[in-house]
Amino acid sequence: MIYTITLNPALDHIIETDGFNIGETNYYNKDYVVIGGKGINVSIVLNNLKANVLSTGLMGKSNQHHFTNKFKEMLVKSHFFFYPGDTRTNFKIKNLKAKQETEINGQGSEIDFKLLTELKQYLSANLDAGDIVVAAGSIPKGTPITIYQEIGEIAADKQALFILDTSKEQMIAGLKSQPYLIKPNIEEICEILKMPFKKYSFEETQTMVKQLRELGARNVLVSQGSQGSIFFGENGDTYKVGVAQGTLVNSVGSGDSMIAGFTYGLYKQLDLKTTLQYGAAAGAATAFTQWLADRNEIEKLIKEISVEKL
Repeated sequence: MIYTITLNPALDHIIETDGFNIGETNYYNKDYVVIGGKGINVSIVLNNLKANVLSTGLMGKSNQHHFTNKFKEMLVKSHFFFYPGDTRTNFKIKNLKAKQETEINGQGSEIDFKLLTELKQYLSANLDAGDIVVAAGSIPKGTPITIYQEIGEIAADKQALFILDTSKEQMIAGLKSQPYLIKPNIEEICEILKMPFKKYSFEETQTMVKQLRELGARNVLVSQGSQGSIFFGENGDTYKVGVAQGTLVNSVGSGDSMIAGFTYGLYKQLDLKTTLQYGAAAGAATAFTQWLADRNEIEKLIKEISVEKL
């Protein structure tokens, strides 16, 4: 079983326009709302891949129907813990003419500590050895920065694999639980290590990854956007992972889909090369579609992904 955890989900209100200027009245052509949250995105892509996955975490009670109705429609298993009020809304303005995207993200409601305790108790009662736990995304107001560390420790105690995809202080704390995989980009690595954000050589990146390992990370998949990614394995092996060719339609959820593809490879006990191909193909397939990729779109791109041992 795979469990995905989303502590700060969102409704993504996407607005498409042919022009957007700050400080002026703007008009748009189309808008729509999709459910969001990094862990929820991971669970939907895994469900599309026919993996046995359950989506859990925290959610506002007042507008939960947006999520629960979509889960029922897509046959995604879920078990969320609800707080009073609304789940936050994020606004994403797509300037189609300029190929630019502006995001205005909500911070979310302050969470009752009791809900976090209930979530941890649920994981303790249900996790089995060999399960995979994917914790992804930001944390809501009032949540201790140690929450992902605590979840990672529960996973370790149950002999489950823990994958962590977050940033800032909660990532630094979460590394203490020795997650099996993290997927930062260079900017996020710089934030963790308190280094200036700039272009770094491969050798410098290697040194930075070594520092992440000293903080607790086991395997590190460094995302490089259109240049692919580099996987630094805990056994010392390093792989350069390529990208598929296509037209960018939607960047939202691409990184989450990469995590989903990699997790699917672990779940199916595939070899590392194929696991990395699934990760890159899932990320690309989402980038090439309006929302999140399905199984056919992902598997069509698998053979395009090069994996080279360095």
